[in-house]
Formats: sequence, structure tokens, C-alpha cells
Amino acid sequence: MIIAPMQSLTFPSGNNPWLTGLLTLLLAGLAAGSAVFWLLKWPSPAGPARLSALPAAAPAVDSDKIARLLGAGTQAGATPVQPSLATRFKLQGVIAQGSNAARGSALIAVENAPAKPYRVGDALSEEIVLKAVKARSVVLGPSGQPNGNFTLELPLLPGMAADR
Repeated sequence: MIIAPMQSLTFPSGNNPWLTGLLTLLLAGLAAGSAVFWLLKWPSPAGPARLSALPAAAPAVDSDKIARLLGAGTQAGATPVQPSLATRFKLQGVIAQGSNAARGSALIAVENAPAKPYRVGDALSEEIVLKAVKARSVVLGPSGQPNGNFTLELPLLPGMAADR
């Protein structure tokens, strides 16, 4: 015969019924405890709503001061712009062509209208033109004037690191 006959396992306790019963009771208790634990962990379909404590009114934060504190500076030729002008435009996407910022195109929404593609030099409105396209931003400003430029940045996608 190729396969050896099976032999029964013997415990060192011999035929002690008390030890066998105690081990059986211990294993049954562990199984019952595990079942109770996982039943309590089971998600309830209509659990009570958890209310989080809202913090007291937070002090107003001046983001420009914090940006300067963290080392952000204005770019050459870029001056602070009124929030009403910068909020009129929303950058949706860019196609930068190499390291030359004078080439490329951008997908920009003007005043909550559907986004349209613009090339460098195209007018977005009567007074604002697309001046440069970079990898994740564009520079807009008044046509024919070197001052008054402002930058629109692409928003980071979820999961993207801020240093990219």
C-alpha cells in the first residue's frame, strides 16, 4: 500500500474526561465571544446620527499675510488684482507647448459661462487677454499693458500632492 494507515491523535492527558471537557468549554466560549464581538461590530442600517461639535466662530484669516509669511511673493510684472476681476475667470485646463509660455492654449470659463478654448493673445473680454500659458497656470492681463497681470492656477485634483 502506498499510503500509510491513519493513526488517531493522542493527547498527553490520556483519557482524562475533565481536561477534554474543559478544553471543549474553552473553545466554545472563544467561538461565542467572537460571534458576539462581530455582531456588535455589524453596521446598523439606521444608526443614530452623530452630531459633531462645531467650533466657535473662528477668527478671520488673512490669506495674503499667511502666504507672505510662508514665503510666497509676487511674480515680476504681476500685481495684486481686485477679487471681482480674478473671480470672473475659472481655469479648467491648459495645453502648454514646451517651456515657451508664449505658446499654448487654455480652457477658461468667463463669468460662469461654459468654458471655451483660448490661445495666447486671444481676448477673454474687452479688456483682458491671455498673456502666457504655463504647466498648471495661465497669466491674464490688460491688452497692451505690462502691469496689472494676474495668474489663474489649476485646482489640484483629489490625491495630488501640492508640490507638483
